Amino acid sequence: MNSFVLVGGSGFLGTEVAAALLAAGAAVTSVDRVAPPEATAAAGLGWISADLLTDELPELPPGVVVLLLGASDPRPRRPWTLPLHNAISTARLLPALAGRRVVLTSSVEVYGSADGPLTEDTTPVLPWPAAEIDAWCADARDLARAACPPWRAAPLARRMADADPAGRWTYAMAKLAQERLVAGAVRSDRLTVLRLANAFGAGQDRVATRLVRRARAGLPLPVTAGTVRSFLPPAELGRILVGGIGPGVFNVGGPPVSLHALATEIRTLCGSASPVREQPRRLPDSSGLVVTNRLAAAGYRIGSLRPHLARLIEQISDDREPLFRPPLPVVVPPRPVRPELVVARQQQCLVSGEVKHGNRWTRELTERLGKELDLDDDRRVLLTASGTAALRIMVAATVGRAGPGDVAVLPSYTFPATAEILVQLGYRLRFADVDPATWTLSPAAVAEALRPGDVRLVMAVDTFGNPCDYPGLRAVCRPAGVALLADSAAALGSLHQGRPVAQQADAHAYSMSFAKVLSAGGAGGALVLPAEAAERVQADPAGWTRSELMNELHAVVALDQLPVLGDLVRWRTEVAAVYTGLPLETQQVRDGNRHSYVHWVARVADRDGLQRRLDALGVGTKPYFAAVHRGPLGAGETLPVTDALHAEALALPMSSELTPEQAERVVAAVRRGLPSG
Repeated sequence: MNSFVLVGGSGFLGTEVAAALLAAGAAVTSVDRVAPPEATAAAGLGWISADLLTDELPELPPGVVVLLLGASDPRPRRPWTLPLHNAISTARLLPALAGRRVVLTSSVEVYGSADGPLTEDTTPVLPWPAAEIDAWCADARDLARAACPPWRAAPLARRMADADPAGRWTYAMAKLAQERLVAGAVRSDRLTVLRLANAFGAGQDRVATRLVRRARAGLPLPVTAGTVRSFLPPAELGRILVGGIGPGVFNVGGPPVSLHALATEIRTLCGSASPVREQPRRLPDSSGLVVTNRLAAAGYRIGSLRPHLARLIEQISDDREPLFRPPLPVVVPPRPVRPELVVARQQQCLVSGEVKHGNRWTRELTERLGKELDLDDDRRVLLTASGTAALRIMVAATVGRAGPGDVAVLPSYTFPATAEILVQLGYRLRFADVDPATWTLSPAAVAEALRPGDVRLVMAVDTFGNPCDYPGLRAVCRPAGVALLADSAAALGSLHQGRPVAQQADAHAYSMSFAKVLSAGGAGGALVLPAEAAERVQADPAGWTRSELMNELHAVVALDQLPVLGDLVRWRTEVAAVYTGLPLETQQVRDGNRHSYVHWVARVADRDGLQRRLDALGVGTKPYFAAVHRGPLGAGETLPVTDALHAEALALPMSSELTPEQAERVVAAVRRGLPSG
């Protein structure tokens, strides 16, 4: 019986290859930090759990080592992760490859922008020449002598990514570096390099699969004009490994086809009327004219694409397998921009003992956040340990504790802390309904709530980052002499009529929790106050700010992300734009405003049913928010819009870490999970 060790065996290609090898009677072991699918494990796949970047190298079982490891998405949000996961992780593995028979799955992308036809002897044309890549590989080998967590490996990985400002060729350089690293560790007569064309299948949402999903949904089929690609059904890779192939470098793929022709064929096979829409090329591209004569001479030829496309369409039509493995959480916290800088600064704080609020990094964050929020001279930023602390201090600093009978008006459709801090400060709660379009506090409902004359403050909420109707709320509150405060927990990055949400109310409180656009490492908050209120609350003998101000460790994390706040919001907006294609009712954004999209939430009549179906498809969701007035703080109020949201609101995955391609996969899952799907 043949034996194989699949390094990276739990991914799309690894799963397909494992199934083919197991069906052929081979003994197969996967080495991956992610568990293999249950079906493959049940078929006899062994699994060694290991993160090659950080764990001790595992002892590999006997057999041919097939390297499938690495990031397959060539356009991640953070390009430096491509050399990290493709090349540096491979460098960590090199000692285990000595004396082994090795098959490396690389990519035809390594040829870069070289003119076609592309043979195995074509010299790559990339931002770095071979000598520069070799020098980088030498540094990678040195680095890999010890564990390579991102905060240690990021500078080297970023060096490669920075050489490709457009981001088009970072993946190609990382794969070529991977090839050269392995070639330096494995004898040439024991090494096979398979430069794969575009692999496609129901579990790999790249161009072919995305076109199929769009065609089945009747959506336009966007393709880049003049682009040619070769494609590889993963079963063909399995066939090559089962049959065996000698040492050397081989291009592996079918006959080149234009993307326009591919889209047209998919439309025909799907029986779809979707229009094919060509888009201009925005970045340099590969010629796509891949020659596979050497593969044919070895006895393998990738045949017509049509039957494989038909099978792909059948798989997608009948697919009940998860679209995300491991499951995609509803919240993916923002990753550090420069993890090495975050770790160095935090270690500096710990070693020096300068951890408390008021030292270097909290002072710098206070200053820079004030500039980001475009504050007037009479406003101040105060950094807090949490968003809840920011709310409590904001109320204490502006209107103070409640007097006898004082009422606070607020929406019920909010996070519980909005109401809880008001109760803690002695206020009676009066809930007002939200606007049916924006889901933010309705000025008309507030006006009605003010009628008894016992209201001391109105707490508006920028729901999920959607700015309130501040002019409408001010027009109601000011004549009544009522303070307008804002729970702007989700609004860092939001804009109201082109300006940051920071001075539209009398004061604003923000959160920097793990779910927010700008996170301070899982905890943290801030508030904007009038200068005199900020000074007064910090001097108050009641000690409102004692143990409630942000420490240096969290400030370091927030400072890492603040310079790219605009990018973080833009990436979330791109995901939201994909979700808007769903036949679901969601928040509307007023003209001139910008939503930060901390969450993307829609109304779903059969919310519980859709949530169950999406969970089975690997898509995390959350009913959000649960209306506060329906719990112990309510008094039996009837709020028609809020009550409907309480029963129907469902949050889909949202993060600045998600790509539009992942969002399209979420959309496909939702369409499958809806009754009409």
